[in-house]
Amino acid sequence: MRITRRMDFSASYRDAEGRTHGHNYVLEVTLSGPIDPATGMVIDLKHLKDVMELEIDRRFDHRSLSDDVPYFKDRPATPENFAQLIFELLDRALPPRLLERVALSPTRDLRVEVER
Repeated sequence: MRITRRMDFSASYRDAEGRTHGHNYVLEVTLSGPIDPATGMVIDLKHLKDVMELEIDRRFDHRSLSDDVPYFKDRPATPENFAQLIFELLDRALPPRLLERVALSPTRDLRVEVER
């Protein structure tokens, strides 16, 4: 069984020329696993929402990725690197092997996916 939860947040970064760009990101998180017979769910959706708020919203919303996120001190804040970071954070915070895919869209015409 698969479930996908979406969240929106805003963040900015500096490009190679030092210009600041802001984006309204759309994040989709897909989990895959068996349905728990006791709850009837793959995961408690409130728990998933809480993890996404803690690991993503509180950490990145209305922040400068280039200035406020240590991960980007030695690598560019590209959508690819950002999606990889999000996958790693959520994978550590969720039950083992439940995270299947993270899809990050910084614009309407770009989507970056990281899959297990």
